Amino acid sequence: MNHTHRPCCWLVLVLALGILIGHFLPFALIFWLWSSSALVLFFLFRGRLWPIYLGIFCLGAALIHVAHPPAMDILHDWRAQLKQSFDHYLDGQEAGTMSAIVLGDRGQIPKEINMVFRHTGTGHILVIAGLHMAMMTAMVIFILKLVRLPRVWQLTLSILLIFIYALLTGGSVPVMRAAFMASVILASLSVELESDALNSLAFAALGLLLMDARNLFDTSFQLSFAAVAAIIILYTPIEKRLSFFPNWLSGAIAVSTAAWIGITPLQMWHFGTFTPIALIANLFIVPLLDITVALGLSLAIAGLGPAPLAWGLAGCLKVVFNLMVVVAFWFCKIPFGYIQLK
Repeated sequence: MNHTHRPCCWLVLVLALGILIGHFLPFALIFWLWSSSALVLFFLFRGRLWPIYLGIFCLGAALIHVAHPPAMDILHDWRAQLKQSFDHYLDGQEAGTMSAIVLGDRGQIPKEINMVFRHTGTGHILVIAGLHMAMMTAMVIFILKLVRLPRVWQLTLSILLIFIYALLTGGSVPVMRAAFMASVILASLSVELESDALNSLAFAALGLLLMDARNLFDTSFQLSFAAVAAIIILYTPIEKRLSFFPNWLSGAIAVSTAAWIGITPLQMWHFGTFTPIALIANLFIVPLLDITVALGLSLAIAGLGPAPLAWGLAGCLKVVFNLMVVVAFWFCKIPFGYIQLK
């Protein structure tokens, strides 16, 4: 791979290496890194670039020693108002789970629902990430097109609203990663450039690590980026090998398999769990999640307005949501679908 085509990939690797080494060294030894690593980096990279990589490397080693206060949810009041829509139109279990899926509030997820999705390897649906951001982006662009704004203004406002939504949901690592990626892709569209998915992912990682170097050791950060990176790298090879299936089926299997390959080693390392059933469960649950997220976002907003529209959306959401939970319960009962290794 030519690093000039994917500069963010190389930058984030060097930054992560600096953070990793800096994590195990006292801050007083950081200065030593400048001289001790210069020779190695000189041979690894082209001469005109190694000073940049050296600077990024040492920046990462220093950042791990800088304390960052927890992010403040500056949109707490808006979040509470949207949550009231779920509390008013859904029952307790539905409202608690939808608050997690749409607003990132995981405090009221029923234990049995949390356990079922975790045991089927589909616990990621309870964390706001790329799917939710894609839905939000599509809804925003659709609304902005209705008001006939120039394309540049549509994309600029879309990026702004994406980050507002990211903050609204608490600014977790997966949602910030998705927000960064979506913003890069939208920005590239505004100047009619083709965005490289892997480079966009690396840009998101770079931004999150610069904001807080300790994200590198966060389990959510590792799982989120491992899953997306695996999909980007492995999707096409897997999909080609499944060409005898219809396109929609081969694509779905390829995404599910790639993500599973990406996160399984980390799941075994952090949690001691192995979930082979996830390969099949995701094929059935994720499409239902698509509809659930779309209806959930719509209900959260509609709940602030006329009641008849909100009740109609709530009825549709109840049907799809409960079907998704029933499917998850069914997969949870399959023997050896979930294996606890330690």
